[in-house]
Amino acid sequence: MTSSRIILPLLLVLISLISCKITYDLKTTQIEIMKPGIINIPENINKVVLINRIPHCSDIRFEYDDGHRTERDTTIKYRELSNTCIDALAWFLKKEGYFAEVINYRDSLTNIDQSNDGLFYPEGLFKKTKSDFCIFLDQLNFNIVAVLNSQEDVVENNVTISWAFEYKTDTLSYTYKQRDTLFFEASDFPTDIKDAMKLKMAVNNSSVYLGQNFGSKILPTWMPVERLYYKSNNRNMLLAEKYALENNWIKAAEIWNTQTKNKNVKIAAKACFNMALACEMEGKPDAAIDWLIRSYSSLSKNNEEHKANCKQYISILALRKKEIERLEKQVRNQE
Repeated sequence: MTSSRIILPLLLVLISLISCKITYDLKTTQIEIMKPGIINIPENINKVVLINRIPHCSDIRFEYDDGHRTERDTTIKYRELSNTCIDALAWFLKKEGYFAEVINYRDSLTNIDQSNDGLFYPEGLFKKTKSDFCIFLDQLNFNIVAVLNSQEDVVENNVTISWAFEYKTDTLSYTYKQRDTLFFEASDFPTDIKDAMKLKMAVNNSSVYLGQNFGSKILPTWMPVERLYYKSNNRNMLLAEKYALENNWIKAAEIWNTQTKNKNVKIAAKACFNMALACEMEGKPDAAIDWLIRSYSSLSKNNEEHKANCKQYISILALRKKEIERLEKQVRNQE
């Protein structure tokens, strides 16, 4: 009888502590937001020229580490890889439709004028092509470890890549350098192909990815990101969650807003947090921050994780505000 009297209060305390931890009800959802480019491209820039300016791209011997020693593959050419990379950038820019015209000269400026070496530089290009904007690929190096066998395939590609760009109306030249590591595993390759073809696929796919990825960095681009939200078994909260997962944020916000006044402080705190997500989706980061402050203050005990989540989201939104300011200078009016 005595042990029962001790155990029962302990269980009630444990249940109480667990019930206060609303972070157990956290879930993630994927949304799309527009991210600004790394540069502000003037709106009068309409014609862009792409040039593979790597001077020794046809001379570098392609080598890789097979896990034991350095091997050479004479069938893989850096000239082809660098041209594939700039082709991928050209494809991305044309697909996005940000510029009226995209001209890709790859590594052959002889298409313009065989005798004029000065065409490797912006002054000559702007004059000859009547372009507004030049993008140059200046460096592409792959440092590869390729362990290829019948049981486990792994290709690790440590990339160094450098781009340069210049505007016709700007005397400055801009450079973007990037180091990245790309991984390929057995599941990335078709079955029943030779190891040599796996290596070729890995380096070719690397080149395509790097070109398209750079395109997504210089232009405003929609990107998937993850955000936290709170779920609840409350009937209204479940309905709001359903609307949110259907991207009907206005309907979801209408319900969450009513629940922010719920007498159950846990539900009210969850609703306030979720209102921040709805406000972000409606392009209102300041209002979102206000809701997070309210959610932060709603609970006091045993909810340090919740407070940390609120602070983290506030930091994300502060950065998002700066991104929106940059986007206002980058997004072009489509007429």
